[in-house]
Amino acid sequence: MGKRDLEQARILEERFAEHADAGRAQEALAAIDEAIDLRRQDSQDDQDDAESLNALANALYSRSLVLAATDGSQAALEAIGEATGIWRQVTEKDQAIGMPNLALALTAMSDQQAAAGDDEAALKSLDEAVKIYTFLQSVVPDQAMLPTASALGGLATIRFRMGDHTGALEAMTEAVTTVRMLAVQDPEPHRDPLAVALNNLATLQVRTGEIAAAVGTLEEVATIVSTLADTEPDVYKPVLDTVLANLQQAQAHAAAS
Repeated sequence: MGKRDLEQARILEERFAEHADAGRAQEALAAIDEAIDLRRQDSQDDQDDAESLNALANALYSRSLVLAATDGSQAALEAIGEATGIWRQVTEKDQAIGMPNLALALTAMSDQQAAAGDDEAALKSLDEAVKIYTFLQSVVPDQAMLPTASALGGLATIRFRMGDHTGALEAMTEAVTTVRMLAVQDPEPHRDPLAVALNNLATLQVRTGEIAAAVGTLEEVATIVSTLADTEPDVYKPVLDTVLANLQQAQAHAAAS
C-alpha cells in the first residue's frame, strides 16, 4: 500500500477520534471501519511488518471500545479478539511494541467478556494480562505498575463475583501493595490511586465479613482523602464525606460484633 493510502488511514483515525470524543458513535465507526480496511490491506502486503500489524490492531481496538459503549457487544468482542490475536503476532516479532498492547487488549477484552456475562473467560483474560504486566514491571516499572494494579483490581472483582472471596482479597491486597510502592516513591500523583485501591479493598473486606480490617483500611483512606481535600476541596470534600460515613458505619458494625 502506498504512502497516500497510509496518510488516508491516519486521517480517518484522527476523524474517528474527533467523532468518538464528541459522542458521535456512528460517524466514528464509519471512519474507523474505513481505516481498518486500509490498515488490513497494508498488513497483508507485508505480513512480517510489526508496525503495520500494530496499526491494524490499534484500529480494531478503537472500534471495539466504541462498539462496547453502544451495545454492540458481540461485534465488540470480535474486534477486540482480532486485535488481541494480532498483538500476539506482534509480540513474537517485537516484544517492546506487542506486550504492553497485548496486556491492554486482554484487559479490555476481559471487561467486554464480563459485560457479556462470561466471567470465566473474563478471568482467564485478566489472569494473562496480570502475568504480562508483572513481567513488564521488571522492564518498565514506571509504566507497568499502575496498569498492573488496575488489572489486579478487576481480577478481584471477578473472583469475588465467582465466589472466590479469598482470591479476591488476595488480588486486591496485591493491587494496594503495588500502588503503595508508587506512592512511597512519588507521593503527589499517586495519593488518589492509592485511596481508590484502598477503598476498593475496604469494600471487599466489608463484603467478606472482615469488618475490623475494613475499619483500618477506611481510616487510611480517610487520611489520604483528607490531605487531598485540603488542596482540592471542591473535588475531594464530597468524597471525604462519603468515606467518613462508610468508616462510621464500619466502626459501628465492628463494635456490635
